[in-house]
Amino acid sequence: MAMDVEEVLCDLLRRTEFSLQLDESTLPGNEALLLAYVRFIKDEQLTQEFLFARELRTDAKGESTFRVVDQFFKQKAIPLKKIIAVTTDRAPSILGCYRGFVSYQNL
Repeated sequence: MAMDVEEVLCDLLRRTEFSLQLDESTLPGNEALLLAYVRFIKDEQLTQEFLFARELRTDAKGESTFRVVDQFFKQKAIPLKKIIAVTTDRAPSILGCYRGFVSYQNL
């Protein structure tokens, strides 16, 4: 059932533009976790949905964060060009103009 809900959301994201909200958290044991949420218009209402939680296995740098997001989007066949905005808690690894997630997303 959870896979059906995820597939319905991913199908919607394939067809509409959306904003992506990323948040990195550190768990006990010094493990880095990446949380992703999406916001989009559905039935003339602004909607926010949880997209995924993934462990950042190497580090929490912009390139690593981008690889995790890119891999998820490729697996789900969601074009990166559908992302119209990226929001965050101002973490340099996401916002950095040279090595942050946003710089890799713009390539």
